[in-house]
Amino acid sequence: MSTLVRGWSSAALRVSPELRQGLVLTSVLALLAGGGRIVAPLTVQRTVDAGLGAHPVGAAVAVGAGAVLVAGASSMVLNRRLHHRVEGHLAALRRTGLRRVHSMPAATVDRTPSADLVARLTSDVDQVTTFLQGGGIQFVTNAAQLVIATVILLVYSWQLALPVLVLAALLIAVMMGMQRLIARRYDVARRDLSRLQSVIAESIAGGAVIRSTGTEDRTRAKLDDAVDRARDSLLRTLPPLHGNTSLGELTISAMTVTVLLGGVWWSLGGNPPRLSAGEVVAMVFLVTFFVRPLQFLVQSLGEAQNALTGWRRALELAAAPSAEVPGGAPLPGGPVEVRLRDVSARYGDGPLVLHDVTVGIGAGEHVAVVGRTGSGKSTFAKLLTRRLDPAGGTVLLGGVPLDRLAPTARRVVIVPQDPFLFDGTLAENVRLGSPGGDVVRILSELGLHDWFATLPDGLDTRVGLRGERLSVGERQLVALARTALADPDLVVYDEATSGVDPATDVAVQRALAVLTRGRTTVSIAHRMLTAETADRVLVFDAGRIVQSGPHDVLVREPGPYAALIEAWSHR
Repeated sequence: MSTLVRGWSSAALRVSPELRQGLVLTSVLALLAGGGRIVAPLTVQRTVDAGLGAHPVGAAVAVGAGAVLVAGASSMVLNRRLHHRVEGHLAALRRTGLRRVHSMPAATVDRTPSADLVARLTSDVDQVTTFLQGGGIQFVTNAAQLVIATVILLVYSWQLALPVLVLAALLIAVMMGMQRLIARRYDVARRDLSRLQSVIAESIAGGAVIRSTGTEDRTRAKLDDAVDRARDSLLRTLPPLHGNTSLGELTISAMTVTVLLGGVWWSLGGNPPRLSAGEVVAMVFLVTFFVRPLQFLVQSLGEAQNALTGWRRALELAAAPSAEVPGGAPLPGGPVEVRLRDVSARYGDGPLVLHDVTVGIGAGEHVAVVGRTGSGKSTFAKLLTRRLDPAGGTVLLGGVPLDRLAPTARRVVIVPQDPFLFDGTLAENVRLGSPGGDVVRILSELGLHDWFATLPDGLDTRVGLRGERLSVGERQLVALARTALADPDLVVYDEATSGVDPATDVAVQRALAVLTRGRTTVSIAHRMLTAETADRVLVFDAGRIVQSGPHDVLVREPGPYAALIEAWSHR
């Protein structure tokens, strides 16, 4: 356990540097809380050796009572102090982890299941709180008690303390080995539980699709498999835990027997006795105080390891690499010039999907990107928004390499095919781009006043979770308004391919025309209407730009673009 704690302590201190503050006071409180318990056997020893007269007994009771009061008060202050410090650290860990999700490379987020990220910030952190409330703080007091009991045992009789310490060292060595095995198994269990949460969420969110497509059996089989894997992973943690508990109880019993039988025989067998009767009684009590922390450690190893695994997973997220460049260069003001030089791209370790793309997009230019499915259009868009880093070559915005730019959250905006809307009102979702912006003005400028006026509650209409109360086209209208209010300098627009009725499509195209004025715009066009209204068209095929020019020119040239126009007109 201590090895794992040391391995992640530096990361924890980076997240919450306040953890190192007041460690001396915390240590003193722990020693007082643990030491108060040790006073009892010492007072018994003094009473027995001094005789059971009124004065020795009265003095012993007074000292013992005082020690109990000090231990109780110290324990109360220690509990309150540690709870505040640990909960403060966990709150900081959640905040840092969430910020890191928003700042880490988009490709990393895309590869990581959202349920896993949610689990690291919720249930994994909750495991630490659960352990803390269930007796985790007792370990601090017990550890102090263990240290004090060890010192006093050695003072009374190092000969009797030696076999106890040897057995304890063997137990701790075995437990550390077991801990590493348990840690690995709990790590697998936490991942399988995250996968289970993902499958459950997917099954619930996609309930309507599952029923309409008649795929209940396959969905249930997938859910059963996830449930079985999570169950089996948790069950695999039990054998080492049970074995560790049995070994711990056996070792602790051996310690007690060593002192009870061997100690009495050895200490009282000499002439004169090596230890007084009171010291022997005190030794028996001290062994009890010595083994109690070990018993606690053995019995709570599973809960402790589960908490440490959750803590480690949360720290991994908080310490994950960020895509933000400290002191990065800002984008120059105004519309952004875009240039790609010999850019290639791939997903993970897969084959290249873009090959040596070299192209420039002028500041304020509206470029449409077209091509068949799989030609590289979406990959091109991901490169511009750094949702994918190039495998080779350079992407420049405003003359600055993309990987050297400062965060550009408000300067570069992507409008995806199916935009994400939060469960709130239409106005709240539009204002995400600029909290103090004038929503009515921007909707009017985009020609959307008549549309939102037809909604049940106008700007106060609730859009539902993920915007489920709106159509795909209406969600695009909200996203376009949100983008316009943010006033970016580069807009990457991935138009919707379906679910847009003719009237809404007209509104989308009109709003897009207004949005592109004075801004650099890259539209991933799935329909030729968008390409016809753009300043220039880039035609992708097999990961390469095979044609570039205005629509009126390309449509008259034999080639892929003319073929796409022909196919579109006869669909």
